[in-house]
Amino acid sequence: MRDKVWKVAAGAFLITFILFFWLGDRIINTTDVNGMSSPALLSDSDYFLKTVGYSLVITAVIVLVLYLINWIQKKNKQQTS
Repeated sequence: MRDKVWKVAAGAFLITFILFFWLGDRIINTTDVNGMSSPALLSDSDYFLKTVGYSLVITAVIVLVLYLINWIQKKNKQQTS
């Protein structure tokens, strides 16, 4: 079980990181004091940290879903036995 969770977590993190890094938007809209919006390009480090953050959140959700599925399957096996 533990090996399965680590494999799923590593795979999910790598896939989401690559997808966000490749498809992510580096341009954000900034608003100044007067309410005017203008586009700004994220620096490489900010974009990398944003991508890592999103990947970690999605990986955590996937691992939680995996635990819930395994817990439900165990509960169903115990009830049928």
